Amino acid sequence: MRPIDKQQSVPPPEPADWQELFDEQQTIESHAPYYNYTGNIVLPVGDKRKYRLFRLPNNIRVVCISDPDVKQSAVSLAVNVGSSADPSEFQGMAHALEHLLFMGTAKYPDARDFETYLTSHGGYTNASTTSTITYYRFAVNNRGLAGALDRFAQFFIAPLLDANCVARELNAIESEFRSNVQNDAQRRSHIMRATCCSGHPYSQFMGGNYASLQTSAEQMGVQLRDRMAEFFAAHYSADVMNLVIVGGSQDGATLDELVEWSVNMFSPVMNRNVVRMAIPSHPLCEQKLGTMVRYQTLGNAHDITLTFALPHTSHLYCSAPEQYVKNLLAYGGLGSLQACLKQLGWIASMSVNSSPPNINSPRLLKIKFSATPAGFMQYDKLVAYVFAYLRAIRAQGVQEWYFRELQAMAQMSFFYGEPMYPITVAVNIACQMCNVYLRPEHVVSGTQLLYEFDRDQIEAILALLNPENYRLFLGAREFPDSACLSEVDPHFGVRFGEAKLPSELTSEAELSLVTLDCADQLYFPEPNKYITQHIATTEPNNTALDCDVQQAPLLLERNRQFELWTRQFSHGALPRGSISMFVETMAVHTTSRGQVLGELLVRVLNDRLAKELYAAEMAGIKHKLLFSEHRLCISVIGVQEKMALVLLEILNELRNLVVTNDEFTLHLDQARRVAEYMQISSPRLQASWQQYYLRATPRWHHMDWAAELNNVAAADLQEFVSEAFSQVYVAMLVVGQVSDREAMCILDQSLAALAPHSPIPSVLYSQVRAVSICPGTYVQRIITDNAANSDNSINCTIYTPTPTRGTGDYRSKAMLSLIAHIMAIPFFDQLRTQEQLGYMVNCSWIANNSGGASGLQLCIQGSSNPEYMCLRVEKFLVDFTPRLESMSECEFQANIAARVTANLELPRKIVKATNQVWQKIQDGNYDFEYTRELNAQLESLTRADMLEFWHTYVNPLCASAELTRVVVQVWSAGAAELAPGMRSAEVMAEYPLPTIALHLCLTQIGADELLLSDVGRFVATSGMPSDPNLDSGVEIDADGPRLTVAEYQRRLAALYKAVVLETAAAEQMLGKPSAEVERICALIADDQAQLCTALQMALESDQFTSSLLTSQPAILCGHKTATTLMQTFSGTWIISDYLAFKREQPLCAPAIPVIQLQAKYSSRPSIL
Repeated sequence: MRPIDKQQSVPPPEPADWQELFDEQQTIESHAPYYNYTGNIVLPVGDKRKYRLFRLPNNIRVVCISDPDVKQSAVSLAVNVGSSADPSEFQGMAHALEHLLFMGTAKYPDARDFETYLTSHGGYTNASTTSTITYYRFAVNNRGLAGALDRFAQFFIAPLLDANCVARELNAIESEFRSNVQNDAQRRSHIMRATCCSGHPYSQFMGGNYASLQTSAEQMGVQLRDRMAEFFAAHYSADVMNLVIVGGSQDGATLDELVEWSVNMFSPVMNRNVVRMAIPSHPLCEQKLGTMVRYQTLGNAHDITLTFALPHTSHLYCSAPEQYVKNLLAYGGLGSLQACLKQLGWIASMSVNSSPPNINSPRLLKIKFSATPAGFMQYDKLVAYVFAYLRAIRAQGVQEWYFRELQAMAQMSFFYGEPMYPITVAVNIACQMCNVYLRPEHVVSGTQLLYEFDRDQIEAILALLNPENYRLFLGAREFPDSACLSEVDPHFGVRFGEAKLPSELTSEAELSLVTLDCADQLYFPEPNKYITQHIATTEPNNTALDCDVQQAPLLLERNRQFELWTRQFSHGALPRGSISMFVETMAVHTTSRGQVLGELLVRVLNDRLAKELYAAEMAGIKHKLLFSEHRLCISVIGVQEKMALVLLEILNELRNLVVTNDEFTLHLDQARRVAEYMQISSPRLQASWQQYYLRATPRWHHMDWAAELNNVAAADLQEFVSEAFSQVYVAMLVVGQVSDREAMCILDQSLAALAPHSPIPSVLYSQVRAVSICPGTYVQRIITDNAANSDNSINCTIYTPTPTRGTGDYRSKAMLSLIAHIMAIPFFDQLRTQEQLGYMVNCSWIANNSGGASGLQLCIQGSSNPEYMCLRVEKFLVDFTPRLESMSECEFQANIAARVTANLELPRKIVKATNQVWQKIQDGNYDFEYTRELNAQLESLTRADMLEFWHTYVNPLCASAELTRVVVQVWSAGAAELAPGMRSAEVMAEYPLPTIALHLCLTQIGADELLLSDVGRFVATSGMPSDPNLDSGVEIDADGPRLTVAEYQRRLAALYKAVVLETAAAEQMLGKPSAEVERICALIADDQAQLCTALQMALESDQFTSSLLTSQPAILCGHKTATTLMQTFSGTWIISDYLAFKREQPLCAPAIPVIQLQAKYSSRPSIL
């Protein structure tokens, strides 16, 4: 085979043959025609699933899979079109259509019908747009598959593309865009695309925003909805669609029924004879190669990326030459590029990736480094080391043994690996069928396998990784010469600059001079000793049924020093297992300093182990270390034969660790950067973290331990390592096909490696304690440090009472899980889809298994001000009450059944079989009957039970003495600056929250001349006219004449105008331009804006006698325990210091076992 050319426009071979071996057949019931594949499909060894591959008469490619072990079915449909097909005048069109497509069909016109159906059948849906593929997917319980599939098919047959939904979906896209603007990874990805060859499809604005879509349509004088319909007609054709259905045969459909449904439901999709999308030209033309792009980041990161131009390689998926090269580049063991650069202190991490293999276009191979400041300053030398490593690889020559090693690992993973979840299977197969060169027999295996060795193609790829065929990206928050950032991206606002690479970075000869002294540091990997050589010859069962979701682990031994658990998990011919252990140490628990030293220890250990255990990672044996509060937690998971060996490598490295000053300084700097980045991370995450800190003690805020980073040295860490593990308590869980003796041996070896002096004295043993929050409403306000972020966020958690010690609190958890399930879609639809509060809107529940209360969690991130968000959540809860009260018994029972079925889903992977019980051991409650008890409670619930619970603990209008909720608000710097005094406790104590929210909405649109006192008087004095004939803005209802909201808007706009004129006269200034005043007045009068809703809430606030919605002052009273809290107008408590808040709340009793712990064996004498 001839070597490949990086600039070739069309790959040489013809696409795969999808006509031969497809014989016409008919479905059993309807006798509908389809074309069934009669060849052999490459499948995992002993796979119990049944497959059928066929084409519909309209040329949709379909794979139906019947799985006997799953309770939840999944479906994915991939369309071979993406953002690269966007018209240049409507960038983001493919993404916008993906959003609008689900908004109703001719057969099911309700825009919420599909999601409502899925919710009632325990399902969910989502969709994604890439450069050349748009894929849709959903999951649903087995019994609901037929109805969901029929609704899903209609989106591709007769979607309404409702013009009334366009505006709100565009707002959702705008919110998503604003969220992406705050993400450095998204900014980097955008700049890499935007600076490619001008006019190339890859260089377009991929996701789009309001301006690139709606504003563009308005400027052109066209209707965006019409252009979206044209895009659908031009690209959504049956012959570029791939459908995958994974159906569970438990209480579900047979394989023949899946085929029947797919043929009948999807054959009506129109075939428009569209050519599958391919991009012939390369995004890196000759003018772009040899260039350097500097760009500004938000975080204090230092990113270095080399991007190489590669040709089409989709047709080479059988030999996968890129995979060979990428594995060598990403290798992290001894002699690797990664290990060498870490040793020099230049990088913290590196990654290698390329375009997905199912993209029919030229490709980009990217080597990305997260550099240290020292490495970033010497980026030219770092680049020289990259090419030095490539020279070393080429000098060694293409090694067939290394390819065979990669091939063997791929075969173990595919043929003997764990089954993937149905939704993952469906998406993967649907997307990989977009590769026009994929042969039908490889429809399941796809690119998971390496089929053949091709030395010439590997050499050709290696030859293209040369100094003349790349471009360099440098990302940092600050550059020594700010003039190098001379341009600003029009979409993301990223400052960047592009220039030619200096000659010393494009010349092989000059680059080689820089690294003459490192020749002996860079070399080819050694054979991987962790690849297992023992695969069972007996017939594999390839099923997870040997591990029931409700199966409890077995306690083998327990004493003052340790406890040892096992859980049997049988899967396939290649036994897999896991070892989970925690090492309890008193050195971390009591102070933030201990937490800091624990975090630094994990960083140093992970870095040391990377070189030693990278080969194990490659062979599928994963390990993870973290300090969780007062414990060092270690997990090893993968091939059972080798996992104990990996664990001992970790423990030996831990106990023999000698920390050098250089590596300590390196990891200390990285820890500082992580803490800094947490401060500018998304508002949603910051709100979630703060709720986490408030729920238990001791838990240290990231800013608390960040402050401690300035007070530790290498000697402190070395002392910590020496002393932290002198007194320990160890818990271990071994999962897999292990005997008692094997598990005991693993524990003994681990304790011998740790070599502690003694157990932790029982009087010193302590646990993290859950905070028992006193009933009431609490608010904590945080201002984010990210000046570029424009989003705000709230996290409202509604808690149930603290459970009785030693009980599982199953009833409250059953109620919360049911309510969250019922509420999730309506909450999202109302506050995200209808009201556009933000792109991230979520309703879920949290189970506190450490002795504390569980809760219902409601989260929003968007541009709305936090007070307005709080009120809209409150109003949603009020308005949702009638929906619960009117719920039919049939709908109620369907939701119960959906939750029960979801809880019984069998563990498909060893990691889930492990986590199901390990968390119970870590929590100290040993609640292994959790799933059984939770389902028993769910099945016993009645509608009356649910309503009683709702009115007692959730409904804000009931003013129950048990109502307990904590709201964390994260304010963007911009929102906080607009209203600096609005967040003070004094202001909150003087004005009702609806008035404050209205004033904030006015401030956000620029009406800052109106003071809070002006708005307060306006709301307070709004009265009813005595004669409705005197005012056209009056309507009459059962209570008599009242002003319309529109009339109040008109009056508020008039008040604003008067205040502007009064302010200008008082200050003897010209004031705002009249055009700006009229713009603001128009916004005040807009009946679709949030300001209108805020005004309506303020005007209606006198109708409520309680909750945040009221304008009636609460009866202020002292808190039962707190002395540092201030109360607002509505009775909410303001948290100003989270540590003081936790100190003044009572604590829950430590968790205790809910079962009697009886070991199988009498504890052996401690090996110590």
